[in-house]
Amino acid sequence: MTADVTAIVTCMTDGERPFLRETLKSVESQTLPCETIVVVLETNTWIYDLAAEFPHMRMMRRPPGWEGAARHTGVAAARTEFVAFLDGDDVWCPTKTRKQLHFLLNSGQDFVGVDHMLITEEGTPFAYSLSRHLPMPSAWMVRRETMLRHPFDPNLAVGADGEWWLSTWSTVRKHRLPEPLIKYRVRRQSQSHGTPNKRRKTALAGLSHWPMARPLLLATTYLLHRLYRRIDYVPSKNWQVSRRSRA
Repeated sequence: MTADVTAIVTCMTDGERPFLRETLKSVESQTLPCETIVVVLETNTWIYDLAAEFPHMRMMRRPPGWEGAARHTGVAAARTEFVAFLDGDDVWCPTKTRKQLHFLLNSGQDFVGVDHMLITEEGTPFAYSLSRHLPMPSAWMVRRETMLRHPFDPNLAVGADGEWWLSTWSTVRKHRLPEPLIKYRVRRQSQSHGTPNKRRKTALAGLSHWPMARPLLLATTYLLHRLYRRIDYVPSKNWQVSRRSRA
């Protein structure tokens, strides 16, 4: 299989600094190698030392902007048929890009998402996500042409992924690989920390530090994940929530 994917890693805040090395290593460790563009703030100075560890990854600087604008800096610069987004504090499992690309090449479709696990700020897994309505952007692989036709809203501070999801619901068919192939880091000072969905995840992350709570959370959420395991996404009962948070 020929790699034809660009990983677009966005790191627009200093809050992602402690986690970016692990994020980039997860791209480097993919069983299907891909091109990599790392989008950072133009005033970032600490990125130089880290960039030296990943010389084959292209760093792109841009002025301050919201998440959608940062991602489209990478989309515009990519030259591959497909792009895959990755926030600067999340982690891909090694087979993520291979499985997604295999699906897209064999189905001829434009979009496929994967499921995710929740990890604490320290990196400890504590729950499976249901991923029924809207996958994390770090779980997406999309045909680049599709993103050029349907760009993110660059003016949304939070929820550009949800807005894109809704606006393309009838024009871009979304397929799901129901495997937890990314690790989503729940940290207190992320850009989405004020949303109801993020507050719930933060509460669960705190609860997982209690003795026996983490095994119970993992077992319960795994059973729920298996129960709701399906190959498509379902509309949210409350689209306003989807506009502001990630299901």
